[in-house]
Amino acid sequence: MAERFHKSVPLVLAALLAAFVFWIDSQPKFDLSISILYLLVLVLVSAAGSTTLVVRGAQVCVALTVVALAFVHIDDLSPASLLRCLFACVAIGVTAALLVSRKRLEATKRDLERSRSEVELFANSVPYVLWHSNPRGEIVYLNESWTAVTGLDRWSVLEGQRYNDVVHPDDIPILNETVSAAVANRTQTDLKVRIRQANGSYRWMQIYDNPVLSPLTGQVDRYGGLSDVHNEVLAKEELQRVRNELEISRAELAYFTDSVPQILWRADAEANIDFYNRRYTEITGRDFRETIRRQDYIDDYHPDDRDDFLRLQREAFSARRELRANFRLRHADGSYRWISLVGRPVRVTEGSEDVRYYGGISDIHEEVTAHQKVRELNETLEQRVAERTAELMRTERRYAGLFDISNMTFAEMDFNAAETILDHLKASGVADLRSYMAAHPDELSRTLNAIQTTRVNEALARLLGYDSVADLVALPPAQIADDGREILLRQLVMYYDGVDHIDGRTVLIGKGGRRVPVYFTVIRLPDGLHLSSHVDLSDQERIEGMRRAAQAELARANRVATVGAFSASIAHELNQPIASMLMDAQTGLRLLSREQTDIAMLHRILQRVERTAQRVAGIVQRTRDNIVAGRRAVRAIDLCRLLFETRDLLAHDLRRANVELEIVCSDAPLQVSGDPIELQQVFVNLVNNAADAMREQPGLRRVTIEIDADDELIRVRVADTGPGIPEQHVDRLFEPFFTTKANGIGMGLQICRSAVESMGGQFSVTNQPAGGAVFSFDLPLAQEPG
Repeated sequence: MAERFHKSVPLVLAALLAAFVFWIDSQPKFDLSISILYLLVLVLVSAAGSTTLVVRGAQVCVALTVVALAFVHIDDLSPASLLRCLFACVAIGVTAALLVSRKRLEATKRDLERSRSEVELFANSVPYVLWHSNPRGEIVYLNESWTAVTGLDRWSVLEGQRYNDVVHPDDIPILNETVSAAVANRTQTDLKVRIRQANGSYRWMQIYDNPVLSPLTGQVDRYGGLSDVHNEVLAKEELQRVRNELEISRAELAYFTDSVPQILWRADAEANIDFYNRRYTEITGRDFRETIRRQDYIDDYHPDDRDDFLRLQREAFSARRELRANFRLRHADGSYRWISLVGRPVRVTEGSEDVRYYGGISDIHEEVTAHQKVRELNETLEQRVAERTAELMRTERRYAGLFDISNMTFAEMDFNAAETILDHLKASGVADLRSYMAAHPDELSRTLNAIQTTRVNEALARLLGYDSVADLVALPPAQIADDGREILLRQLVMYYDGVDHIDGRTVLIGKGGRRVPVYFTVIRLPDGLHLSSHVDLSDQERIEGMRRAAQAELARANRVATVGAFSASIAHELNQPIASMLMDAQTGLRLLSREQTDIAMLHRILQRVERTAQRVAGIVQRTRDNIVAGRRAVRAIDLCRLLFETRDLLAHDLRRANVELEIVCSDAPLQVSGDPIELQQVFVNLVNNAADAMREQPGLRRVTIEIDADDELIRVRVADTGPGIPEQHVDRLFEPFFTTKANGIGMGLQICRSAVESMGGQFSVTNQPAGGAVFSFDLPLAQEPG
């Protein structure tokens, strides 16, 4: 509102002044050049109006001047009056033109200032440092991003031309060289340098400027910018590192593939081979690169095997399934040998339908020729089998009668439904049935529930106290024996691994809780039937228990006698040096109590004590060597097999103590060098100690022995679920004669550690956070002969 008022006041004054001038100029009595005041009217109009309004005002003023001339001098028009009027009109026109030019100049200046402000605003708004440098390469302008990035005032930097102070010292030489060359050659600058940031750190930034010829000065100015490329530079460095690692991995992979003793190959989805390792050339005598180029690998196959192989290859590749084939391959000496080819499809990327086949070729010539010999033998046996079939049919009829009337105990179980479940598991790729069932207890229960007892004989019913065979048949198979689930699991593993029979000891559970120890044998019959027989071991178990008790007592007495003998011998030998050490110690104490201590004498006493202590150590070492000297000759021991044998040895004692022994061991044989009897005694001592520790403990009682290995060592870990070892006893466990048992002698763990250390191992003990003790030791892998 105020602005409109300020604009209207000059216009009003201009109108009043124009009216006044016109009134004076139109009076005949005033013969004055008053019309010149119209110039002041135009000035007032120009102060508030636009260029258009100034032009209109000029037109009005000219019109008023002409009208006033006509009104006053219409009758006596003279040249002087005409000239005066013309002069006034020209002055008004020139003044209007000048005023219009001035207003246009002011508008141009305003537009220029606005454009300059917009350019400055744009330059300061972009998230990059921008600059303008003169033809000499000196920066004359920096935008505000310079201050935001470096923390330095841009005007101070421009004034002192100290913009290179933020460049990393190691990058200044290359920057000066690059910029000088670009300025001299009028070329672009494109360079990455490290720029110090406002927080003092350095970041990689891209310097880029371009020469531009100024149309005003005719000189070449330079315009450029600075952008943050720190992450990009780091990413490129990381990419280069990864590439280097990839090249190393590729070289290692090539070395690995060329080192394996089999032919390795790779093919695309169309069965075009694009990789062979060098073993192909060594075996066939042909350059693998030429074979890949020509794709004529089929020429190396025996002519009689080519069609079958190509058929199997087409079927496998079209169905995207594993390719397996046996054929004869021509070797470098011209002979043909049977080989086995395996190829598996692998997707190129996750979710991709494109696949590649990776595979290998192994020599099975000896195996195939052996099978051929077996087939020849089978053909000769077929006739004998046919001859025996009739006799077997007669034997089957006799078997049915023998089963029912024999005094031996028999039971027959139907595993057909369970075997169907196992067949599905094998087809799904399960390799270790026992481990799978341990990890899936519900699946184990479902499989065991599928097993049915089809019939038992009268002898078994009488042994278990049942009046009717039907009552025994009706019971679930797992409830008939003390460890029925484990025995049934062994029968499942027997079928899974293709074994014909198993045997072992167990305790059958009869009517009214009757417990009968037996030795059982299970034979796998055709049609999914398992026949088990049992031998009553009640009398043998009782005699065996008495024998073990006598042996235990004899062994304990022998250990006591042995320890006593060694103790007397060691005491006899150690008595004199210990007495000597005591005397020297007392002498040293008396010397120290004197006011003037004889340092030389004290030094000699300590030397005697040192020599005496070394003598004591030598006596102990000699005694230990005498004990260890009686060891058996070492040999390679399969540690896993020894563990399972130890579990069978301790099975009776563990069942009686209600302790479960779990063994976690690799399928591959793990061998160490040592005395198997001595190493087995180590396991027996550790398991018995764990069982003793959990004897009074309610709930779960489990001992777990885990074995794993690397390239050099086998690590053994024996853990229990007992109360653990009191902290005050941990450091003393391996001391001779130290024991926490009421009837112990404290030599078991000392013997265990000595045995392990004699085989090159280390023995340790810890408590588990959740409870229970862990005895661990490692043993070096047995070295293969050669």
